[in-house]
Amino acid sequence: MATNGIGDPKPKKIFMWINPRSLSTSFEKCVGLMDGIQTWHEPYTTCYFNQLFNDPETFTKFPKMNIFVNQFLKATKLLEAGGHIYDGGNLQPTTNFTRDWVKEQLEKPIQEDKQFMFIKDTAMGVDGYYDKLPNIEAKHTFIIRNPHRVVFSARRLLMHLYEHKGDPDDFNLSGDHPFMAWEKLSPDPLFKLWNYVRENIDPNPIVIDADDLQNYPEETLRKYCEAVGIPFKKKYTNWPKSDESLKYFHGALEQMVWGKNEGVYDAAFLSSCILPLTKPLPDKVPEKCEGYAAEFREGYKIMYETRLKPTE
Repeated sequence: MATNGIGDPKPKKIFMWINPRSLSTSFEKCVGLMDGIQTWHEPYTTCYFNQLFNDPETFTKFPKMNIFVNQFLKATKLLEAGGHIYDGGNLQPTTNFTRDWVKEQLEKPIQEDKQFMFIKDTAMGVDGYYDKLPNIEAKHTFIIRNPHRVVFSARRLLMHLYEHKGDPDDFNLSGDHPFMAWEKLSPDPLFKLWNYVRENIDPNPIVIDADDLQNYPEETLRKYCEAVGIPFKKKYTNWPKSDESLKYFHGALEQMVWGKNEGVYDAAFLSSCILPLTKPLPDKVPEKCEGYAAEFREGYKIMYETRLKPTE
């Protein structure tokens, strides 16, 4: 078994599995800028996007997806023109990304100048494709967020991406987009993957909660690092605000540029620390968001009980 450089036998490859809008990209930037980390940004998610974009049924069922595709085309044209901030790094063309290719890449040795490989990805990216997970020794970790917080974050983003100009309460979060409300995906892919990991890989996968991360950033980060074998340093609680260093992440170039163009990652990519919570937890969600929230409540509740507790 590989060691982590400080004497403990710990896996050097670490997965952080997520559902969208879980504060995960801010956490990814934080971990990705630690010493000796090789970072992969959502490689299986890119495979899922490729699957959606190449399936005519997607556009029959979700015609607004054409807006989303045009945003990716704009990113592609920008890259073709040259000189983009992410050029010259480790990001690769989206066309490379199949699940077999990703599996092969993640099975490769870690870069010689790195000690850890950190892979942040959505559970929906591997939903139905667990056989495409790499055959490696790795630590599987999860970040969760209260579904009521997720709902408002997801609605705000998707209204922007789909250019919804009307009343937010008229936007049907449960049916107007295919990313999570799609019959080809399992209900709550994160909870399903967590159960799969517990039954087949590790009976005690690491779980952290987004609210804990915001309320107790140093304590939560310290406990996470200890659990996965990364030597913690207090300097890791702050990092450069610029997003230029992210070109050295591994992932899909077009997806990164799309995220920058559309402001998808602004709060995370331009962050310099984990910001504290400022809003109370909503007691309820709008009617057209209820189906979306309901899908994740049971899994969140169960996983929450197993989380790393920052104050204990």
